[in-house]
Amino acid sequence: MTTAHVAAAVPVMLDLRAHRKVPGSPDGYMALWGLLEPVLVTLDPRSGPRVRLDLGEEGEVGVWFLSPATAPVPFSAATPFAVRGVLEPPRVRYVCDTCRASGTTTYAPFTCTGCGTKEKPGRVCDAHAVFLEGSLRASCVRHEPTCRCGRPGRGWCGGPRCRSGRAWCDDHLVPHPGDASLAYCVDCHADRFPACERPGCPSTGHIRCEHLGLDDARACGRRVCGEHVMRWQIYGSRSKGLALCGRHHRDLRGSAPEALVALIVAGTVARSQARRGNRFGGRRAAFLPRIGIVRHIFINTCQRVLDMGAVDALFVRLQDDLRRRGGRDGGNLVQTALRLLDEQAASRREDVQRFRDSHEEGRGHFARLRTLLQQSGKHELADAVTFSDYRRKSNILFVRVPQEMRSRFIGTGGAVVQELRTRLGINIQLERE
Repeated sequence: MTTAHVAAAVPVMLDLRAHRKVPGSPDGYMALWGLLEPVLVTLDPRSGPRVRLDLGEEGEVGVWFLSPATAPVPFSAATPFAVRGVLEPPRVRYVCDTCRASGTTTYAPFTCTGCGTKEKPGRVCDAHAVFLEGSLRASCVRHEPTCRCGRPGRGWCGGPRCRSGRAWCDDHLVPHPGDASLAYCVDCHADRFPACERPGCPSTGHIRCEHLGLDDARACGRRVCGEHVMRWQIYGSRSKGLALCGRHHRDLRGSAPEALVALIVAGTVARSQARRGNRFGGRRAAFLPRIGIVRHIFINTCQRVLDMGAVDALFVRLQDDLRRRGGRDGGNLVQTALRLLDEQAASRREDVQRFRDSHEEGRGHFARLRTLLQQSGKHELADAVTFSDYRRKSNILFVRVPQEMRSRFIGTGGAVVQELRTRLGINIQLERE
Protein backbone atom coordinates (compact mmCIF):
# COMPACT_ATOMS: atom_id res chain seq x y z
CA MET A 1 0.00 0.00 0.00
CA THR A 2 1.39 3.37 -0.95
CA THR A 3 0.56 6.77 0.59
CA ALA A 4 0.53 9.95 -1.51
CA HIS A 5 2.94 12.62 -0.22
CA VAL A 6 1.37 16.07 0.18
CA ALA A 7 3.93 18.91 -0.10
CA ALA A 8 3.96 21.39 2.77
CA ALA A 9 2.79 24.93 1.94
CA VAL A 10 5.53 27.49 1.41
CA PRO A 11 5.10 30.24 4.06
CA VAL A 12 5.40 33.81 2.74
CA MET A 13 4.64 37.35 3.87
CA LEU A 14 3.42 40.11 1.58
CA ASP A 15 4.82 43.62 1.84
CA LEU A 16 2.25 46.04 0.41
CA ARG A 17 3.75 49.24 1.78
CA ALA A 18 4.83 50.33 -1.72
CA HIS A 19 1.61 49.12 -3.36
CA ARG A 20 -0.73 51.90 -4.42
CA LYS A 21 -3.88 49.77 -4.48
CA VAL A 22 -4.14 47.78 -1.25
CA PRO A 23 -6.98 45.22 -1.41
CA GLY A 24 -9.91 45.89 0.83
CA SER A 25 -11.52 42.41 0.78
CA PRO A 26 -10.64 38.68 0.52
CA ASP A 27 -11.59 38.71 -3.16
CA GLY A 28 -9.20 41.58 -3.72
CA TYR A 29 -6.36 39.62 -2.14
CA MET A 30 -7.18 36.59 -4.29
CA ALA A 31 -7.00 38.77 -7.38
CA LEU A 32 -3.65 40.17 -6.26
CA TRP A 33 -2.32 36.67 -5.61
CA GLY A 34 -3.33 35.72 -9.11
CA LEU A 35 -0.88 38.33 -10.37
CA LEU A 36 1.93 37.27 -8.04
CA GLU A 37 1.83 33.45 -8.21
CA PRO A 38 2.93 33.01 -11.86
CA VAL A 39 6.06 34.97 -11.09
CA LEU A 40 6.76 33.30 -7.71
CA VAL A 41 6.86 29.76 -9.09
CA THR A 42 9.80 30.76 -11.28
CA LEU A 43 11.92 31.91 -8.35
CA ASP A 44 14.42 30.08 -6.17
CA PRO A 45 13.95 31.31 -2.57
CA ARG A 46 17.46 30.14 -1.67
CA SER A 47 18.99 32.84 -3.85
CA GLY A 48 17.25 35.58 -1.88
CA PRO A 49 14.56 35.33 0.79
CA ARG A 50 13.06 38.73 -0.15
CA VAL A 51 12.01 39.78 -3.61
CA ARG A 52 10.12 42.77 -5.00
CA LEU A 53 7.70 42.42 -7.89
CA ASP A 54 6.89 45.40 -10.11
CA LEU A 55 3.18 45.71 -10.88
CA GLY A 56 3.45 48.79 -13.03
CA GLU A 57 1.14 51.67 -12.14
CA GLU A 58 -0.03 49.84 -9.02
CA GLY A 59 3.46 49.98 -7.54
CA GLU A 60 5.56 47.22 -6.05
CA VAL A 61 4.77 44.20 -3.89
CA GLY A 62 7.40 42.58 -1.73
CA VAL A 63 7.36 38.84 -1.02
CA TRP A 64 9.28 37.45 1.94
CA PHE A 65 10.04 33.71 2.00
CA LEU A 66 9.85 32.89 5.69
CA SER A 67 11.60 29.48 5.45
CA PRO A 68 13.66 29.43 2.24
CA ALA A 69 15.86 26.51 3.32
CA THR A 70 12.93 24.08 3.52
CA ALA A 71 11.12 25.25 0.39
CA PRO A 72 10.44 22.44 -2.19
CA VAL A 73 12.43 23.70 -5.14
CA PRO A 74 11.97 24.00 -7.97
CA PHE A 75 8.45 25.41 -7.60
CA SER A 76 5.67 24.33 -9.90
CA ALA A 77 2.13 25.39 -10.63
CA ALA A 78 1.00 22.84 -8.04
CA THR A 79 3.22 24.18 -5.25
CA PRO A 80 1.00 25.37 -2.37
CA PHE A 81 1.74 28.73 -0.73
CA ALA A 82 0.53 30.04 2.65
CA VAL A 83 0.36 33.80 3.27
CA ARG A 84 1.29 34.20 6.95
CA GLY A 85 1.06 37.98 7.13
CA VAL A 86 0.62 41.23 5.27
CA LEU A 87 2.50 44.49 5.80
CA GLU A 88 0.13 47.28 4.78
CA PRO A 89 0.90 50.98 4.29
CA PRO A 90 0.49 52.99 7.52
CA ARG A 91 -2.93 54.54 7.97
CA VAL A 92 -3.22 58.16 9.10
CA ARG A 93 -5.72 57.90 11.91
CA TYR A 94 -5.73 61.61 12.72
CA VAL A 95 -5.87 63.66 9.52
CA CYS A 96 -5.37 67.42 9.51
CA ASP A 97 -8.68 69.07 8.65
CA THR A 98 -6.94 71.94 6.87
CA CYS A 99 -4.88 69.57 4.69
CA ARG A 100 -7.92 67.38 3.98
CA ALA A 101 -9.79 70.40 2.66
CA SER A 102 -6.99 70.91 0.12
CA GLY A 103 -7.01 67.24 -0.92
CA THR A 104 -3.93 66.00 0.98
CA THR A 105 -3.55 63.65 3.93
CA THR A 106 -1.23 64.73 6.76
CA TYR A 107 -0.88 63.38 10.26
CA ALA A 108 -2.32 65.83 12.80
CA PRO A 109 -1.00 65.35 16.36
CA PHE A 110 -2.79 68.43 17.76
CA THR A 111 -6.44 69.19 18.36
CA CYS A 112 -8.30 72.41 17.61
CA THR A 113 -11.33 73.00 19.81
CA GLY A 114 -12.78 75.35 17.21
CA CYS A 115 -13.08 72.52 14.69
CA GLY A 116 -15.29 69.46 14.94
CA THR A 117 -17.36 68.71 18.04
CA LYS A 118 -16.72 68.48 21.77
CA GLU A 119 -16.68 64.69 21.58
CA LYS A 120 -14.49 64.66 18.47
CA PRO A 121 -12.43 67.85 18.17
CA GLY A 122 -10.79 68.81 14.92
CA ARG A 123 -7.20 67.92 14.14
CA VAL A 124 -4.33 70.13 13.00
CA CYS A 125 -0.85 69.23 11.71
CA ASP A 126 2.51 70.77 12.55
CA ALA A 127 2.41 73.13 9.59
CA HIS A 128 -1.03 74.55 10.36
CA ALA A 129 -0.93 74.56 14.18
CA VAL A 130 -0.94 77.96 15.90
CA PHE A 131 0.53 78.29 19.40
CA LEU A 132 0.44 81.33 21.67
CA GLU A 133 2.91 82.01 24.47
CA GLY A 134 1.90 80.75 27.88
CA SER A 135 0.33 77.43 26.88
CA LEU A 136 0.82 74.39 24.65
CA ARG A 137 -2.79 74.63 23.48
CA ALA A 138 -3.01 74.47 19.66
CA SER A 139 -5.52 75.82 17.18
CA CYS A 140 -5.82 75.97 13.42
CA VAL A 141 -5.33 79.18 11.46
CA ARG A 142 -9.08 79.69 11.04
CA HIS A 143 -9.63 79.56 14.81
CA GLU A 144 -6.56 81.48 15.93
CA PRO A 145 -7.39 83.08 19.34
CA THR A 146 -8.04 86.81 19.36
CA CYS A 147 -7.84 89.47 22.05
CA ARG A 148 -11.04 91.08 23.30
CA CYS A 149 -10.07 94.13 21.23
CA GLY A 150 -10.25 92.03 18.07
CA ARG A 151 -6.53 91.85 17.33
CA PRO A 152 -4.71 88.49 17.04
CA GLY A 153 -3.70 87.12 20.41
CA ARG A 154 -0.03 86.91 21.34
CA GLY A 155 -0.25 84.96 24.58
CA TRP A 156 -2.48 83.27 27.12
CA CYS A 157 -2.85 84.87 30.54
CA GLY A 158 -2.14 82.39 33.33
CA GLY A 159 -3.27 84.73 36.10
CA PRO A 160 -5.86 84.00 38.80
CA ARG A 161 -8.76 85.37 36.76
CA CYS A 162 -7.99 84.06 33.27
CA ARG A 163 -6.34 80.74 34.27
CA SER A 164 -4.87 80.33 30.76
CA GLY A 165 -8.37 80.54 29.27
CA ARG A 166 -8.11 83.98 27.62
CA ALA A 167 -5.79 85.21 24.90
CA TRP A 168 -4.53 88.78 24.79
CA CYS A 169 -2.63 90.93 22.31
CA ASP A 170 0.62 92.79 22.98
CA ASP A 171 -1.18 95.96 24.04
CA HIS A 172 -3.13 94.14 26.75
CA LEU A 173 -0.36 91.97 28.19
CA VAL A 174 1.90 93.09 31.04
CA PRO A 175 5.21 91.20 31.50
CA HIS A 176 6.13 89.38 34.68
CA PRO A 177 8.38 91.71 36.73
CA GLY A 178 11.10 89.07 37.00
CA ASP A 179 10.60 86.91 33.90
CA ALA A 180 10.03 88.54 30.53
CA SER A 181 8.86 85.23 29.01
CA LEU A 182 5.68 85.36 31.13
CA ALA A 183 2.90 87.89 30.79
CA TYR A 184 -0.52 88.59 32.28
CA CYS A 185 -3.53 90.69 31.42
CA VAL A 186 -3.81 93.98 33.28
CA ASP A 187 -6.30 92.71 35.89
CA CYS A 188 -4.45 89.47 36.65
CA HIS A 189 -1.13 91.30 36.83
CA ALA A 190 -2.63 93.69 39.38
CA ASP A 191 -3.90 90.71 41.42
CA ARG A 192 -0.63 88.79 41.33
CA PHE A 193 1.75 91.74 41.59
CA PRO A 194 -0.21 94.47 43.39
CA ALA A 195 1.31 97.92 43.58
CA CYS A 196 2.64 99.20 46.89
CA GLU A 197 0.33 101.72 48.54
CA ARG A 198 3.16 104.27 48.67
CA PRO A 199 2.68 106.61 45.66
CA GLY A 200 5.41 106.23 43.06
CA CYS A 201 6.87 103.04 44.57
CA PRO A 202 7.76 100.57 41.78
CA SER A 203 7.96 97.54 44.10
CA THR A 204 5.33 94.84 44.47
CA GLY A 205 3.11 95.16 47.52
CA HIS A 206 3.44 91.53 48.60
CA ILE A 207 2.55 92.25 52.25
CA ARG A 208 -1.04 92.83 53.37
CA CYS A 209 -1.95 95.23 56.15
CA GLU A 210 -3.03 93.14 59.16
CA HIS A 211 -5.06 95.87 60.87
CA LEU A 212 -8.25 94.19 62.10
CA GLY A 213 -10.96 95.16 64.54
CA LEU A 214 -12.93 92.59 66.51
CA ASP A 215 -16.06 93.72 64.67
CA ASP A 216 -14.47 93.68 61.21
CA ALA A 217 -15.22 90.94 58.71
CA ARG A 218 -11.66 91.00 57.37
CA ALA A 219 -8.36 92.78 57.82
CA CYS A 220 -7.51 95.99 55.98
CA GLY A 221 -5.52 94.16 53.31
CA ARG A 222 -3.85 97.20 51.76
CA ARG A 223 -0.75 96.08 49.89
CA VAL A 224 2.66 97.31 51.02
CA CYS A 225 6.16 96.41 49.83
CA GLY A 226 8.90 95.24 52.18
CA GLU A 227 10.52 98.67 52.24
CA HIS A 228 7.42 100.66 53.17
CA VAL A 229 5.60 98.23 55.47
CA MET A 230 5.31 99.41 59.07
CA ARG A 231 5.74 96.69 61.70
CA TRP A 232 3.97 97.13 65.02
CA GLN A 233 6.32 95.17 67.29
CA ILE A 234 3.81 93.80 69.79
CA TYR A 235 5.37 90.33 70.14
CA GLY A 236 8.89 91.30 71.16
CA SER A 237 12.05 91.65 69.13
CA ARG A 238 12.24 87.98 68.08
CA SER A 239 8.91 87.84 66.24
CA LYS A 240 7.57 89.87 63.36
CA GLY A 241 5.12 92.49 64.46
CA LEU A 242 1.78 93.13 62.82
CA ALA A 243 2.18 94.53 59.30
CA LEU A 244 0.41 97.88 58.96
CA CYS A 245 -0.16 100.26 56.09
CA GLY A 246 0.85 103.88 56.53
CA ARG A 247 -2.60 105.13 57.53
CA HIS A 248 -3.24 102.55 60.22
CA HIS A 249 0.27 102.96 61.61
CA ARG A 250 -0.33 106.71 61.95
CA ASP A 251 -3.70 106.07 63.61
CA LEU A 252 -1.99 104.20 66.47
CA ARG A 253 -0.69 107.46 67.94
CA GLY A 254 -4.16 108.78 68.59
CA SER A 255 -5.67 105.52 69.84
CA ALA A 256 -6.74 104.97 73.44
CA PRO A 257 -5.29 102.02 75.40
CA GLU A 258 -8.66 100.22 75.17
CA ALA A 259 -8.58 100.44 71.38
CA LEU A 260 -4.95 99.26 71.24
CA VAL A 261 -5.77 96.20 73.36
CA ALA A 262 -8.63 95.31 71.00
CA LEU A 263 -6.31 95.67 67.98
CA ILE A 264 -3.64 93.50 69.63
CA VAL A 265 -6.17 90.75 70.38
CA ALA A 266 -7.82 90.88 66.94
CA GLY A 267 -4.48 90.84 65.12
CA THR A 268 -3.26 87.87 67.16
CA VAL A 269 -6.54 86.03 66.51
CA ALA A 270 -6.08 86.49 62.76
CA ARG A 271 -2.54 85.12 62.94
CA SER A 272 -3.65 82.20 65.09
CA GLN A 273 -6.36 81.24 62.61
CA ALA A 274 -4.00 81.57 59.64
CA ARG A 275 -1.35 79.37 61.24
CA ARG A 276 -3.81 76.52 61.64
CA GLY A 277 -4.07 76.32 57.84
CA ASN A 278 -1.96 74.08 55.63
CA ARG A 279 0.01 77.03 54.28
CA PHE A 280 1.78 77.53 57.59
CA GLY A 281 2.56 73.85 58.13
CA GLY A 282 4.13 73.23 61.53
CA ARG A 283 4.80 76.81 62.59
CA ARG A 284 4.40 77.53 66.27
CA ALA A 285 1.08 78.85 67.50
CA ALA A 286 0.36 82.55 68.03
CA PHE A 287 0.06 83.89 71.58
CA LEU A 288 -0.97 87.22 72.99
CA PRO A 289 2.01 89.30 74.16
CA ARG A 290 2.70 89.50 77.88
CA ILE A 291 1.23 92.57 79.50
CA GLY A 292 4.70 93.83 80.36
CA ILE A 293 5.24 94.27 76.63
CA VAL A 294 1.77 95.78 76.26
CA ARG A 295 2.56 98.33 78.98
CA HIS A 296 5.58 99.54 77.01
CA ILE A 297 3.49 99.55 73.83
CA PHE A 298 1.26 102.11 75.54
CA ILE A 299 4.29 104.18 76.56
CA ASN A 300 5.79 104.15 73.06
CA THR A 301 2.56 104.42 71.06
CA CYS A 302 0.21 106.74 72.92
CA GLN A 303 2.52 108.07 75.67
CA ARG A 304 0.38 106.57 78.43
CA VAL A 305 2.09 105.09 81.50
CA LEU A 306 -0.16 102.55 83.21
CA ASP A 307 0.69 100.13 85.97
CA MET A 308 0.32 96.42 85.36
CA GLY A 309 -2.95 96.24 87.24
CA ALA A 310 -4.51 98.82 84.92
CA VAL A 311 -3.21 96.99 81.83
CA ASP A 312 -4.57 93.70 83.15
CA ALA A 313 -7.93 95.36 83.80
CA LEU A 314 -8.14 96.36 80.12
CA PHE A 315 -7.78 92.72 79.06
CA VAL A 316 -10.28 91.55 81.69
CA ARG A 317 -12.79 94.17 80.56
CA LEU A 318 -12.41 93.11 76.93
CA GLN A 319 -12.72 89.45 77.93
CA ASP A 320 -15.99 90.12 79.80
CA ASP A 321 -17.35 92.06 76.84
CA LEU A 322 -16.50 89.24 74.43
CA ARG A 323 -18.14 86.66 76.70
CA ARG A 324 -21.36 88.66 76.65
CA ARG A 325 -21.09 89.02 72.90
CA GLY A 326 -20.24 85.35 72.40
CA GLY A 327 -23.72 84.23 73.41
CA ARG A 328 -25.41 86.48 70.84
CA ASP A 329 -23.42 87.19 67.71
CA GLY A 330 -20.00 85.83 68.54
CA GLY A 331 -18.38 84.13 65.60
CA ASN A 332 -15.20 82.16 65.23
CA LEU A 333 -13.11 85.30 65.73
CA VAL A 334 -14.71 85.97 69.13
CA GLN A 335 -14.32 82.35 70.23
CA THR A 336 -10.64 82.34 69.27
CA ALA A 337 -10.13 85.65 71.08
CA LEU A 338 -11.66 84.21 74.26
CA ARG A 339 -9.41 81.17 74.01
CA LEU A 340 -6.29 83.31 73.66
CA LEU A 341 -7.35 85.55 76.56
CA ASP A 342 -7.98 82.49 78.75
CA GLU A 343 -4.52 81.15 77.86
CA GLN A 344 -2.99 84.53 78.74
CA ALA A 345 -4.75 84.89 82.12
CA ALA A 346 -2.13 83.00 84.15
CA SER A 347 0.79 85.00 82.73
CA ARG A 348 -1.11 88.24 83.37
CA ARG A 349 -1.49 87.36 87.05
CA GLU A 350 2.22 86.52 87.26
CA ASP A 351 3.19 89.80 85.58
CA VAL A 352 0.93 91.86 87.86
CA GLN A 353 2.39 90.27 90.99
CA ARG A 354 5.96 90.62 89.71
CA PHE A 355 5.25 94.26 88.84
CA ARG A 356 3.89 94.98 92.31
CA ASP A 357 6.87 93.36 93.99
CA SER A 358 9.27 95.22 91.71
CA HIS A 359 7.49 98.54 92.18
CA GLU A 360 7.52 98.18 95.93
CA GLU A 361 11.30 97.89 95.71
CA GLY A 362 11.42 100.68 93.13
CA ARG A 363 9.40 103.07 95.27
CA GLY A 364 11.93 102.49 98.03
CA HIS A 365 14.70 103.60 95.65
CA PHE A 366 12.55 106.56 94.60
CA ALA A 367 12.06 107.64 98.22
CA ARG A 368 15.83 107.59 98.72
CA LEU A 369 16.22 109.64 95.52
CA ARG A 370 13.90 112.38 96.81
CA THR A 371 15.73 112.37 100.12
CA LEU A 372 19.06 112.92 98.36
CA LEU A 373 17.59 115.80 96.35
CA GLN A 374 16.24 117.44 99.49
CA GLN A 375 19.53 116.96 101.34
CA SER A 376 21.35 118.70 98.47
CA GLY A 377 18.98 121.67 98.67
CA LYS A 378 17.02 120.83 95.51
CA HIS A 379 13.63 120.97 97.26
CA GLU A 380 11.69 122.19 94.22
CA LEU A 381 13.16 119.39 92.10
CA ALA A 382 12.42 116.83 94.82
CA ASP A 383 8.75 117.91 94.86
CA ALA A 384 8.46 117.85 91.04
CA VAL A 385 10.00 114.45 90.30
CA THR A 386 7.54 111.50 90.19
CA PHE A 387 7.95 107.73 90.10
CA SER A 388 7.29 106.01 86.75
CA ASP A 389 8.72 102.50 86.68
CA TYR A 390 11.38 100.21 88.06
CA ARG A 391 12.94 97.23 86.32
CA ARG A 392 14.47 94.92 88.84
CA LYS A 393 16.35 92.73 86.37
CA SER A 394 18.20 95.66 84.75
CA ASN A 395 18.19 97.78 87.96
CA ILE A 396 16.75 100.83 86.18
CA LEU A 397 14.58 103.43 87.92
CA PHE A 398 12.43 105.48 85.53
CA VAL A 399 11.28 108.86 86.80
CA ARG A 400 9.24 111.68 85.30
CA VAL A 401 10.56 115.24 85.48
CA PRO A 402 8.76 118.30 84.08
CA GLN A 403 10.28 119.45 80.81
CA GLU A 404 11.35 122.84 82.20
CA MET A 405 13.26 121.19 85.07
CA ARG A 406 15.02 118.40 83.18
CA SER A 407 18.24 120.33 82.65
CA ARG A 408 18.51 120.98 86.41
CA PHE A 409 17.92 117.28 87.15
CA ILE A 410 20.57 116.17 84.63
CA GLY A 411 23.11 118.88 85.47
CA THR A 412 26.03 120.17 83.43
CA GLY A 413 27.42 117.26 81.41
CA GLY A 414 25.10 114.93 83.34
CA ALA A 415 26.91 115.56 86.62
CA VAL A 416 23.81 115.74 88.87
CA VAL A 417 22.09 112.59 87.64
CA GLN A 418 25.40 110.71 87.56
CA GLU A 419 26.06 111.57 91.22
CA LEU A 420 22.56 110.35 92.12
CA ARG A 421 23.18 107.08 90.27
CA THR A 422 26.45 106.55 92.10
CA ARG A 423 25.05 107.29 95.56
CA LEU A 424 21.90 105.17 95.07
CA GLY A 425 23.66 102.33 93.22
CA ILE A 426 20.98 102.21 90.50
CA ASN A 427 20.62 103.43 86.92
CA ILE A 428 18.28 106.43 86.84
CA GLN A 429 16.56 107.18 83.53
CA LEU A 430 14.13 109.93 82.59
CA GLU A 431 10.86 108.67 81.15
CA ARG A 432 10.17 109.82 77.62
CA GLU A 433 7.46 112.44 77.35
